[in-house]
Amino acid sequence: MTIDAPAFRRLVAAFLATRASVSTREAYRRDLTHLASALGVGAEGIPTDEEIRGAFGIEDDPDVGALLETLVGLGPDWWRRWRDDLDGSPATRRRRVAAVRAFCRWWSRVCDVENPVSELRPPGAAGGSRHAGREVVAFAQSDMRRLLEAAQRSGPVGARDVALIEILYGCGLRASEAVGLNVSACNLDDGEDPYLVVTGKGARVRAVAVPQGARVALQAYLRIGRPELVARRRDAGSADADAVFVSVRGRRLAREDAWRIVTAIGRRAGLLDDGGRVFPHALRHSCGTHLIQAGVDIRYVQAHLGHASPVTTEVYTHVTAAHLKSDFDRAHPRARSVAGNDADDPA
Repeated sequence: MTIDAPAFRRLVAAFLATRASVSTREAYRRDLTHLASALGVGAEGIPTDEEIRGAFGIEDDPDVGALLETLVGLGPDWWRRWRDDLDGSPATRRRRVAAVRAFCRWWSRVCDVENPVSELRPPGAAGGSRHAGREVVAFAQSDMRRLLEAAQRSGPVGARDVALIEILYGCGLRASEAVGLNVSACNLDDGEDPYLVVTGKGARVRAVAVPQGARVALQAYLRIGRPELVARRRDAGSADADAVFVSVRGRRLAREDAWRIVTAIGRRAGLLDDGGRVFPHALRHSCGTHLIQAGVDIRYVQAHLGHASPVTTEVYTHVTAAHLKSDFDRAHPRARSVAGNDADDPA
């Protein structure tokens, strides 16, 4: 098998150019890097930002046409082997397969050729819900308190970090939604109905209710912490002027910055001990799980988190059921006696 690396790069560039969000483009580019490696083109097959911006129609490109014939000709067995050889966590492997499926579906439609992965299933999914086996990391409420306590530090950065944790957890925002949040989208003056206007996946806009703890933390940061950080910015006319969460130099935080901040706070809280994991999306999962545990209607949770389908939200009912079983096993007398081989059962 010989793959034309420049043609593959042009094909990927044209696909990425159809994605409006910078974060989405970066995520697809990272995942398609694994396909490029499997095809033997490596980094040479991944376009630069400039190539993506300059990408245009590839329908009449003869080299791309020949490339597509090669990709289709690989056959289902090759694609299944590629899927089965992927490394990483189950969630990571499913995401990479999903990225390749979206990539192939796009060029098969644009160039009117067969889609070679139309029947390629995610790893471990023999049928049923596409969320089956989905990895969900959700913290106990006691761990969330530890995380918030660890975020408490003096100064503007401490105020920012507390507000970031509160917003990620209380509002259940994605990391990209949190760092993309603007001051003009924060409606906090009405104590009875504070809300944020958030732009989520697919450029969908939703209003997100702000719980009291998050409101207090965000207001404190906007009133005291953020002005001090913004004052350090040299170019006052920057496009970052409306950003809520900014760096020590007054720039809008990037998604990677949110990961770094949350992970550092998790380390201070001791939640990374013994192989624990702390990352922004775990706070979103914790929000959904705790709302379901509190008896909140799943349709409200769906709207709060911005899920396009209630099927996505249902994963939190499974997490809650697992938590309830764990609590039952610890607390119920019969559960304890079974665990102890019925030592206290005279029968």
